Amino acid sequence: MKRILIVEDDQKIALALQVRLKANRYAVSVASDAIVGATLGRTVKPDLILLDISMPGGDGFQLAETFHNMLETNGTPIIFITASKSPELLQKVMDLGAIGLFEKPFDTEKLLYSIERELNRLDSLAAQKSTASADLKQDHQKPKQVLIIEDDQNLAMALAFRLKAAGYRTTTTYDALTGLNAAVSNPPALVLLDISMPAGNGFSVAEQIKTLIPTPIPIIFLTASKKPDFREKAEKLGAAGYFEKPYEAEELFGAIRRALA
Repeated sequence: MKRILIVEDDQKIALALQVRLKANRYAVSVASDAIVGATLGRTVKPDLILLDISMPGGDGFQLAETFHNMLETNGTPIIFITASKSPELLQKVMDLGAIGLFEKPFDTEKLLYSIERELNRLDSLAAQKSTASADLKQDHQKPKQVLIIEDDQNLAMALAFRLKAAGYRTTTTYDALTGLNAAVSNPPALVLLDISMPAGNGFSVAEQIKTLIPTPIPIIFLTASKKPDFREKAEKLGAAGYFEKPYEAEELFGAIRRALA
């Protein structure tokens, strides 16, 4: 049962809301001032808060900030209720990240609809996260390792940041010899390999990887060269991808996902 906290000093409004919400199968707690509201927020841990703006013991805006700063209510959706007609209210409410603002006298049916819609949205998000987490746990017991061998440090770091954001682990090296040693000592799931770089070229590194590591590792070549024979060499080496700089990042990451699937 979803829990809703009402913080409202008008007892008639609070009681009317409590009756309607209970009739819609919500568990309801009521506070008539900001101090009790903050206490109930910590103990009840509501799924949604209905919050009056003008009330004893502090205004609704201050209490909303308190809710945001409390572990138990951080991220809890808030709908403000007010008798004020101030044109500044809407901007303040938006700045506080509230999901709604209802002016008294309000349409109770519209308020109930807003509550139901928000709670359904949160349930849907939670279900999606749960499914994604289960899939990730099943398919990837640990993040896959990508080895980047690229002498352009800015490009290498940019790739590393993007890969980490996508959930991969990365190792970054800036020359052929160090890259080959990294591949052999800790074989990655995939190699992003520059072709022209210090201490050897990418083709030689790819040949050594194929020779020294028994399990095939997909390799995606990156190069600034426009030489047509480079692509042919990469294809003969069984490349999982070949990209000429500057490349489209989304196309590269699509190739990475396919190679690691």
